[in-house]
Amino acid sequence: MTLTVASPVEKRNIFLPRTKHPDHGPRKSSLCISAFILARAYTLVAIFACCAAAAMAQSGAIVRSDEILLRNGLLSIHYHRQAGVMDIEWKDGHKLLGVTSEAQLADGRSLTSDAYAHHILEAAPSRSATSDTVGAAAHEYTIRNTDPEKPALLQHIWIYDGKPWIAIEAELSPEAGVIGTRHFDTVVLKNPDAVRLKQNAALRILHVPFDNDMWFRFDSKAVAEIKPGQTFTGEEVTAIYDNGKRDGIVLGSIAHNTWKTAIEAQASDGHLSNLKIYGGISSPTGIRTDTHDTIPHGLVHGARVVSPTTFVGSFSDWRDGMETYGAINAAIHPPLPWAADPPMGWNSWAAYQDKINERRTLEAATFLRNTLVPLGYGRSNVLYVNLDAFWTNLDAVQLADEVATIHNMRGKDGTRFEPGIYWTPFAYWSDDFDAFVEGTGMKYRYRDILLRAPDGSVLPKLDGGWPIDPTHPGAKARTAFYLQHFEQLGFQYLKIDFLSHGALEGVHYDPAIQTGTEAYNLGMKQIADTVGTHMFLSLSIAPLFPSGYGHARRLSCDTKGHIDGAEQSTEYMLNSLTYGWWTNHNLYITDPDHVVLGEKADQGARSITEGKSRLLSAVIAGGMILDSSALSDDPQGRAFAHDVYDNRALFALAREGKSFRPIEGDTGTRAANAFLLPSADGIYLAVFNYDAKQAQTITIPLNRIDASLASAKEVSVVNVATKQALPSAYGAVTVTLLPAESKLLELRAARKD
Repeated sequence: MTLTVASPVEKRNIFLPRTKHPDHGPRKSSLCISAFILARAYTLVAIFACCAAAAMAQSGAIVRSDEILLRNGLLSIHYHRQAGVMDIEWKDGHKLLGVTSEAQLADGRSLTSDAYAHHILEAAPSRSATSDTVGAAAHEYTIRNTDPEKPALLQHIWIYDGKPWIAIEAELSPEAGVIGTRHFDTVVLKNPDAVRLKQNAALRILHVPFDNDMWFRFDSKAVAEIKPGQTFTGEEVTAIYDNGKRDGIVLGSIAHNTWKTAIEAQASDGHLSNLKIYGGISSPTGIRTDTHDTIPHGLVHGARVVSPTTFVGSFSDWRDGMETYGAINAAIHPPLPWAADPPMGWNSWAAYQDKINERRTLEAATFLRNTLVPLGYGRSNVLYVNLDAFWTNLDAVQLADEVATIHNMRGKDGTRFEPGIYWTPFAYWSDDFDAFVEGTGMKYRYRDILLRAPDGSVLPKLDGGWPIDPTHPGAKARTAFYLQHFEQLGFQYLKIDFLSHGALEGVHYDPAIQTGTEAYNLGMKQIADTVGTHMFLSLSIAPLFPSGYGHARRLSCDTKGHIDGAEQSTEYMLNSLTYGWWTNHNLYITDPDHVVLGEKADQGARSITEGKSRLLSAVIAGGMILDSSALSDDPQGRAFAHDVYDNRALFALAREGKSFRPIEGDTGTRAANAFLLPSADGIYLAVFNYDAKQAQTITIPLNRIDASLASAKEVSVVNVATKQALPSAYGAVTVTLLPAESKLLELRAARKD
């Protein structure tokens, strides 16, 4: 029998679709906050106890004196009412033990759910579950943690019928919300061995970077390699899994309106001993972190302060878990729609950088039209010709003439050409702070719109550019001016770069904006609302979250044509595909960056073999292909382009816009060398040799690729590019690759007699 009951909580469903661009003001509280005070309510509590327990049991909740039990058939949550901790246990045997929530208030106090005297389940007995956008009925429950000595702390839990995942969100009481917090933990695990997968699991934990700047890499870290006292960190989401068995647990933020969400973990003897998922990552020490911040995270305060809403799910294949996490983000924050195929075209950056001029651009476009289009280069009868940085080398007349010429170009097959341009909305590249801000009628100077620290100083440069405050009216007017200018000139493609500047923590002009993430949402919403319905928006350097403001985003930024190298290489980009393939179409069209051919371009492919591998990497990363070779005046680049792009079979696959998933997830900061995608008749297998000097033979057991292949008596192997039949595979497929070579194969299981 229960001993406590509290007032009902209005039903909310976090997986119901929201507007594409969320409201960035303070969230209105729909919760009833007038819970019974335990010390004065024992009589009333006893009267309602039996009725409440029966009603909650019907919706998957049982309230006892010692625990609150929530369940859906695939998982159960045991909330221990004496200890104030919850155990999450899945039917597959996975467990998270001793989960708590915490907040560090601005006045120095810490609130921890396990330090409260009373833990009450609030629920509405008459509430019915509603169907959400991921096809499951949702049940919401709230645990109110109370104590006479401290403000209440709430924990909201959503359970979904027939799904192996939940969502958790913590909330401050209004009393604490007025004080506010810079660090709010949704999920905290403190005990050794609190994360339990199946027996003898060789655990790995995934690091996901905040953005794609500075050649940050994803990292699949073996838990056994985390030294005592060392802290593993990541942003927004992580997977804890056994690569060999593939089962794992995925945890990550699914609300991106306010916080920068952090992952921290420690380990001992191959077991995770501490794990935290919290809002508030930043660097108060002045040392740049993944977020590039130099001041603390903004103080979040107000009538309703909640932690990042966190997804927690268990899966027999961690890759399924990451894709599910991506799909749920897409349901809550839909990606910016793009009805056409992933774009193809040419970009000036790697080819010419600051040496761009009108002649080179138009000659490159002419080569596309006369040579590459007849080979099948192009999509939806459209090719984009994009002017990158330093397009300002062209005067106004040259720019207008170039746009008009590109618009008037046509291929023999009817392919039309569309111009694209480049801009940085949140970064200023001059040291002249007294310059007037464009579009403001000389009302503002650049010193007015730059982002500042609490002491009033301008924040330091990031990547050589001064950060602009997206909330300042001068910055908004500047954005409106440039977008209108690009539209009037007739540009159909806009590459926007250095967007992480807009997400930096600072003192914003708009007092309602408390954090860098809120400022980023506001600034990006203005851009997407203005041109996102009729101009392709390509995000270059940009945070992974919040999403929904660009049609495409670079998987990794500044990838060129070399197969190898710590930076700018095919292997570097495929590291991002290895652990970020799940973002494709859930968050954005995944953009693999420029395909660069020929040694006169910046780090262009040094051979046709290397160039073909770079093209294949773009195909399996989602199919967006932008060449950036020196097609105007480099004979080698032109010759390579002819031979590399003469492959209609690859273009047909790229047109599908699908990303391949990795076969293995144990590569650390390196890329996997093999990726797969189901085909119409079997399985596509892409295999890469990242060594530019040595040949390599790669053998992959069929059971690691697909169970249907492992059980087949024979598996046929076809080279997709050449349509050549290769020796059949039995038990494993073996691929021999030249230096820097890759191959795309299709594997088909022979039918049993």
